[in-house]
Amino acid sequence: MKPTRGFEYVSPAVTRVNGYTPEEHYADPDLGLKLVHPDDRGLLDEVARRAPSSDPIVIRWRRKDGRTIWTEQRDVPVYDEAGELVALEGIAREVPDPTQPPTETVRVVGGVRIDLQAHRVYADGKAKQLTTNEFKLLALLAANPGRVLTRAAITRQLWNSDHVGSGHACENHISALRKKIERDPRFPERIVTVRGQGYTFNPR
Repeated sequence: MKPTRGFEYVSPAVTRVNGYTPEEHYADPDLGLKLVHPDDRGLLDEVARRAPSSDPIVIRWRRKDGRTIWTEQRDVPVYDEAGELVALEGIAREVPDPTQPPTETVRVVGGVRIDLQAHRVYADGKAKQLTTNEFKLLALLAANPGRVLTRAAITRQLWNSDHVGSGHACENHISALRKKIERDPRFPERIVTVRGQGYTFNPR
């Protein structure tokens, strides 16, 4: 990253994973960022901000041939004496798609990514801080994209209750969630109200 942006060393094995040669990496200092799926770039920002850790992150890459693959990365930030980020040392390997059952750990619907294990949510590549109930509600809606869920079904599955009451509690959670994941909460495109029925998550 500093003093000059660029790759110091790239393993020849990288070509099997992303299709680019080490020479192409050396020639384009920004290739490492360009490889990352736009909706997952927020995860890289977290790596740069957090303390050194051996915990991996699972992130999407776009190969040279246009295909999207999933990789597990272990990135260690390197800081200078002033505490500024000067480099990232990383290792990556291709992993099976974590959005597929029976071992689903990540749910991706449209521009929303839900890490079911880490309880993290990214909308359009930006990290979002959700309460426990908001996270559970989003995970439920995103598990059924395009399907209408009634307030009763939401209440029953999330709060283990058949009591819907006036529906205000459910509406309040929906409203709070929209403020965090919608591009414009005044005109929701992701969590759509189906009048007289309930709510649906738009997968587009």
